[in-house]
Amino acid sequence: MDRVYRDFLILGMLFSITSFDTLLLGFAVPKIIVQYSLSKAQAGSLGTILMIGVGIGAIVLGSLSDVLGRKNVIIFSVSLFSASTGLLGFAENFLSLATFLFLSGFGLGGGLTLSIASLPEVIRDKPLEKYMCYFESFWGIGALFVASLSRVLLEKPLKDLFLVGAFPFLFLPIFFKLSEIKAEKSTISGNLKELLSKYRKITVLLWIIWFCGVYTYYGIFLWLPEIMSSIAGFKSGYSSLIPVYGIQIISPLFLSLIIREDNTEKLLFLYSLAAAIFTLLAILVRDFLVIGMFATSFFSIGGWVLFILSTQKSYPQKMRGIGVGSAASVGRVGGIVAPYLTGLLLDAYGTLTAFSAISLMFMVIAALSFPLLKMRKEVGAY
Repeated sequence: MDRVYRDFLILGMLFSITSFDTLLLGFAVPKIIVQYSLSKAQAGSLGTILMIGVGIGAIVLGSLSDVLGRKNVIIFSVSLFSASTGLLGFAENFLSLATFLFLSGFGLGGGLTLSIASLPEVIRDKPLEKYMCYFESFWGIGALFVASLSRVLLEKPLKDLFLVGAFPFLFLPIFFKLSEIKAEKSTISGNLKELLSKYRKITVLLWIIWFCGVYTYYGIFLWLPEIMSSIAGFKSGYSSLIPVYGIQIISPLFLSLIIREDNTEKLLFLYSLAAAIFTLLAILVRDFLVIGMFATSFFSIGGWVLFILSTQKSYPQKMRGIGVGSAASVGRVGGIVAPYLTGLLLDAYGTLTAFSAISLMFMVIAALSFPLLKMRKEVGAY
């Protein structure tokens, strides 16, 4: 197999297992609430702890990869989040559960950041826009896998559910076959200084977009299993989630047919606006819940492709790890806030208020899309 395609598939596998282990918590939440006698806000705090780990891991491991190269840091990331997720099954109390969640998140932050940062370097002269769309569909594969297994897993003890999260260990030998991406001569301190000087304006704008994007995704999808099961019942609710998560494979592939180098931010505006509308419709019209969430899932994951693309193309290769890592890390503040705040709003005010906040975040992304296009052209890094 051609080395470019082999490395692309390896990075895609990394993205899929990152998706699987990240979303596994959402499907575990109903069982965690019962086993540990938690409120929704307390259960949401576990998602917050996971996202704190993701945020710190994204910036630390992303920065290290610029200096040490991507491959070794990827192997470390996979080892860490696989082991930590599996150990969640042996947690005896809330503190040990929180500790393993943080370590899992730290590794997942590295896996997410390095898969994205490495892609432009792996595909080289091939069209980044289309390959990013193909790449994002791997996230949907991981999401569909965990949704499809959920009915079986949640009828078993919580320990068994988390042990499944250790399965990425089986793929570890494959990551040793990834070609080493040589880092350009640079230093973390030098890259950070340039990030906050030459690229300051676009970096701050990307941080805001990532914050809103991460908030919307995890605000919805870490709580959707609990919401669907409480509204539609356990079996029918979880069955409905299969197409909602499955569309996250199809959406990026459809996007690959319409995306071009010069319309990324225009599509980001349209996708974010559509996601905002369907999120509200899903909650306002209960009979529209599954269809609305299906549409939100379609446009939300498409939006991820688009703002990731803009981030990749905003920085040169020598500092792409710290650029993507910083955006992912600051964006994870949205992931830190979203699980707890959504749970708190669900407890206090119900689904309409919780999902109205998510819809507002989608609208912010739409509003910032065109300023992002202007700044990216001014920087001209890619």
